[in-house]
Amino acid sequence: MKRSQTHCSFQVRLHRPSVLLRLMLIAFMILGFCMTLPAQSKALHKADKAFGRFDYSKALNIYQKLEKKNESKYYVTKRIADCYRLLDMPTHAVEWYEKAIEFHDVDAETYYHLGQTLRTLKRYEESDIYLNRFRAITRTQTPQQGLSPEEYLRTVRSDSGRFEIVKLSINTPYSEIGPALYDGNKLVFSSNTPENSVVRYLDSRNNKPFYSLYVAELEELATTGIPTPFLPRIRTELNDGPVSFSHDGNLVYITRNTVLTQEGVSELDIFTLSKREGKWNTTLATLPLKLKGYSIAHPAISPDNQRLYFASNMPGGYGGMDLYYSELKGGFFSQPVNLGPGINTAGNEVFPFVDTNGRLFFASDGLPGLGGLDIFVVLPGEYGFSNPHNLGPDINTPYDDFGITILYDDSGGYFASNRPGGEGSDDIYAFRTLVPLRFTQIRGTITNDITGEAEEAVSISIFKKNGIPVANLESDEKGNYSFHLLSNEEYTIYFRKRMMQDIEKSIKPSDMKAFGTLNLNIKLAPR
Repeated sequence: MKRSQTHCSFQVRLHRPSVLLRLMLIAFMILGFCMTLPAQSKALHKADKAFGRFDYSKALNIYQKLEKKNESKYYVTKRIADCYRLLDMPTHAVEWYEKAIEFHDVDAETYYHLGQTLRTLKRYEESDIYLNRFRAITRTQTPQQGLSPEEYLRTVRSDSGRFEIVKLSINTPYSEIGPALYDGNKLVFSSNTPENSVVRYLDSRNNKPFYSLYVAELEELATTGIPTPFLPRIRTELNDGPVSFSHDGNLVYITRNTVLTQEGVSELDIFTLSKREGKWNTTLATLPLKLKGYSIAHPAISPDNQRLYFASNMPGGYGGMDLYYSELKGGFFSQPVNLGPGINTAGNEVFPFVDTNGRLFFASDGLPGLGGLDIFVVLPGEYGFSNPHNLGPDINTPYDDFGITILYDDSGGYFASNRPGGEGSDDIYAFRTLVPLRFTQIRGTITNDITGEAEEAVSISIFKKNGIPVANLESDEKGNYSFHLLSNEEYTIYFRKRMMQDIEKSIKPSDMKAFGTLNLNIKLAPR
């Protein structure tokens, strides 16, 4: 389910909220994929205005009355489905999306939302049907490492027992998101819990406070004591967070709203704040990365402080929110670089985080997963990034799982989720790492054993020891291939090409060095 439509104001709802509704804050996504609006009656205009202000309950009530009058039938039917989806009522949303696709000239967005909503309900086979229709219309491909949807899902589900989830004391009946490690033994996060001692503006749609930053003490993985306001002198009446700290802790990158308009919307920007002699300044600086009319959010600074990752809806992307990076050179940030179609999709890629091993974690609702936002990891390399690896069912659920941060020693970390069983709409969870997530790059060249010439288009099939498929790929025109495998697993790799003898190779953990490279050149002999 594409529960994460991107808007221009943090959204807090009485129902279990979609995290991106609160954090993406990008207005253009409300209207979907360039959908043409019908001629509007006063009532329809009123409904659309409520929808544009994220008051989905009010909009739903008006759309339902219009639907009974047969006004703008397809548009209104689709809008009813959108309202149910954005109110996190997926069963009703599916019912109305199914009504919408019975009309002629159904837009791609409707198929996308229906497919994603079915995924949230764990109806994966039906979901794949509609997501494939979306891809056919938009001519986009979703990376599944050459596997069928069923094979890919089986592979993701098999990667369990790697992490142990731990609940934390900082969670409230409200929303806690965006965990970030600070000062060795502290956790900074955003929460919209109300405060009695501070006069705050309230979100007019639900009379709940906006998000502010808090800090909690850590004892091992657990949070202790009562969280206190973080950087209270720079608070605004709107939303602050998430944040990212430089390696030495003397610089913080903060996502926050810019100016709030009468319509209750604004854009997001990233600000910086520095610490001198142990004290934080009160003057924030903006980064020269944001384009007018668009948003940048979710900063993640690399451990060497030389590369800033972030999410944005700026032009030239592949979908809703894309991931970008900017290099810091000579005190100046370079032009943003899109991470490309291997990572970014027609959906949303958000909440990046870079750990001390250089691994880039992020959340996506566009990559194949268990539903909602799933957390993935990639490794940067000489020629780009590795294929996204889903963290598996210990971390990911059919709900939104996002905003991961990893402990410095890689023994665990924290993330946010709106899965059932929590204290509020979004909760922060800790996790212990039971089996480290280490990767090895496998690469080589495939040649003809007789002529020595490169063999292109050789089929390469990779399986775990238990027979579960991992990936299917082909060698390029120079006979080269490359992929990443978990360093602590056993694999069997098959190399096949028509009129050539098959070759089978087994790889054991002892063959692979964590975060290293294993060169595996192959010679194929004619049959």
